[in-house]
Amino acid sequence: MAAGSLCPLEKGPLFNVSDVYLYSGNLFSVADGKGRFVLPLEMRKLVKQSSDGDNRLCLSIHPGNGCATGFGLSHKRFLFDEVDNLERIAREAGRDFDGDQERENRFGSIEDVNFDDGGRFLMHPDVKEEAGISDVVFFYGVGRYIQMWDPQRLLDSEGRPALIRNKVKRWLDARAAGGGK
Repeated sequence: MAAGSLCPLEKGPLFNVSDVYLYSGNLFSVADGKGRFVLPLEMRKLVKQSSDGDNRLCLSIHPGNGCATGFGLSHKRFLFDEVDNLERIAREAGRDFDGDQERENRFGSIEDVNFDDGGRFLMHPDVKEEAGISDVVFFYGVGRYIQMWDPQRLLDSEGRPALIRNKVKRWLDARAAGGGK
């Protein structure tokens, strides 16, 4: 399957989703004079498709690794359906499950932002602060969503693939030597 393409998956026992948008690839974006970042073209196309044709990007913070995340409205619907299914499975198994708390955890920190046709958008200041992002974002497609990293934070994090870490290190080194913005 081509990178950054639409991938319909069959409905599984846990999820009630017929079309899943899968993000891949990576790219740096340096903020412009107005503080806007540019969503990479292929990711932008998928976000727009997954947001029913709207230039709408949902931003949040990854709960485990300290980067921002981005996705379209279809993933927001997926998250809601996932909680409903987890709640149903727990009920059928006789286990406690607080669906309201889980929805609060998943949706309370999502910020919807618009982007223009060139992919420029303003990242919400709270999201930037939590992710440690200042003037550069490293966009990293990892399947159902896009991770948005401060390059140094990604380099310092555990568990990132060597290929990605080396790419980020080379970019940071070139920037320090005056080769980047």
